[in-house]
Amino acid sequence: MVAKVGRDMADHADEIWTWCCDWPISEEAYRSVAENGEAWPGSDPVVQEQVAGAGHNSGEIDEAEAFADQVDAAEKGKDAYARIADDEQLAAAQSLRSRLLELKSEGEKKHKREKEPHLEAGRAVDKKWLPNVKRAQAAADAIRASMNTYETEKLRKQREAEAARLTAEIAARKEADKANAPAPVEQQPEPVAAAPTPIRGSYGRAASVSVVNVVTAITDQDALYRFLKDHPDLKNCMFDLAKRAVAKGHTVPGVTVEEQAKVA
Repeated sequence: MVAKVGRDMADHADEIWTWCCDWPISEEAYRSVAENGEAWPGSDPVVQEQVAGAGHNSGEIDEAEAFADQVDAAEKGKDAYARIADDEQLAAAQSLRSRLLELKSEGEKKHKREKEPHLEAGRAVDKKWLPNVKRAQAAADAIRASMNTYETEKLRKQREAEAARLTAEIAARKEADKANAPAPVEQQPEPVAAAPTPIRGSYGRAASVSVVNVVTAITDQDALYRFLKDHPDLKNCMFDLAKRAVAKGHTVPGVTVEEQAKVA
């Protein structure tokens, strides 16, 4: 077996063949490239220029600046493929896309290599301090949970006492009406603070206490849906769930499904 690389005869043609056999081209395309120096069909000019100039940068040029220049040129080339008209342009678009992804990978590797010593130093500082910081926070959170439980129970008892007082007052008025007697004098209830007072210890800052309504369970999903059905967050959540279900092969009612080609 014999083979040519450009205009030169190649050694070990059998080895070259295993790389080339999956990418057949016409003789016309071969001669236009090998003999006339024209671009390969489906090639991108930016990619050709960057690949041809690979390894020719001066050592005085900052590596990050040279990388930025390559990304700038490749990024500008994307406008040529804003709308693709034929398969040859499609192939050229993939060439530039491959180059951009190659640049991305190259930049990520160099970024990681340059940043790693700083990350390692940061991890050493984190290891020195953060475990004990997290222990202190966890212990403080455990105490706050107990305080929340106590304040919630105290609030519950206050509400129950107020409800019992109102119930007794209403019952007394009804009895007075039946007997045509003067209404009983209302007993002044013990004042219930509009908001719990701050908790002050003998050390450190005081802790404020607020009364909030917290949803702890869903008791009627249909009623909840009717209330929230027009909320944009719910719509976005349902949209995402519908996409996942369709991707898994389910037939989802209430949505529009289109067959689309996705380039990997």
